[in-house]
Amino acid sequence: MRRETCEIIADRANGLWCLVRIILTDSPFVSRLRAGTNVNKRHAPVWQAWGVLETRYGTVEDARDIFQQGIWACAQLAGSQSGGYECARLWQAWGVLEAREGNFLAARRCFSRALDADNRNVAATTAWALMEEGLGNLNDARSIFERALVQFPTGSDEKMSLWRAYELMEQRTNNPKAAQQVYQRSMRESMSSLQEDEIQDYESELRGKKEPEIDEVLRKSEEVEVVRWGGDTTTNNMRGEVWMNNGSIEGKVPAATLQKANKRPKPEE
Repeated sequence: MRRETCEIIADRANGLWCLVRIILTDSPFVSRLRAGTNVNKRHAPVWQAWGVLETRYGTVEDARDIFQQGIWACAQLAGSQSGGYECARLWQAWGVLEAREGNFLAARRCFSRALDADNRNVAATTAWALMEEGLGNLNDARSIFERALVQFPTGSDEKMSLWRAYELMEQRTNNPKAAQQVYQRSMRESMSSLQEDEIQDYESELRGKKEPEIDEVLRKSEEVEVVRWGGDTTTNNMRGEVWMNNGSIEGKVPAATLQKANKRPKPEE
């Protein structure tokens, strides 16, 4: 290809890129996002949307600058170096940008900051694990999933989505045995959670039942409230059971006492 032709193509490409930048700069979307940050400088979702728009249609430098400005604006006083919970989504989006650009060290730093700001950020976890998987660092990807799983309660939607992403990663690496093990772990955890819930529901139902009063039992039954008496303090022969039956006292006389009574001599007439 002639040099003149290459220069013409380059000039046209340059002109096209400049046209895209002018359209993007004057776009109503960018204008609204910019206005949104002016209205509320601490609105992290607006900063994130603006940064992602620049990532796709603008320049990497502009996108980085927007993410950094958003983090500075949304940082909380007690948010350490990561800026706190509101900044997690900005760190995550920035990490995706760096991963696409091949700056993997910078991407790891961003993902780490995102999880430091919010250790339950599922998007940061899955994006980081996906990057490590693409680089062939499967053990690192597994460690990322394992650390994230313990942050969520059993049976939650977030934890189930992490289990699924973990399983799919193992499937993509042609490791069906590992994928099956991940699936079985998730099922065992879910089943044990269901059993615990059933036990708690049953115990709650039992606690909710009112125990019957003794007067109510007396009305429903003729024989009530078994008690024991000691009888003679020097012997245990008269220990037995006694209960009320239609107002009269009845008792079980011990067998030994009956035998003694039968052996007594009859009085002389």
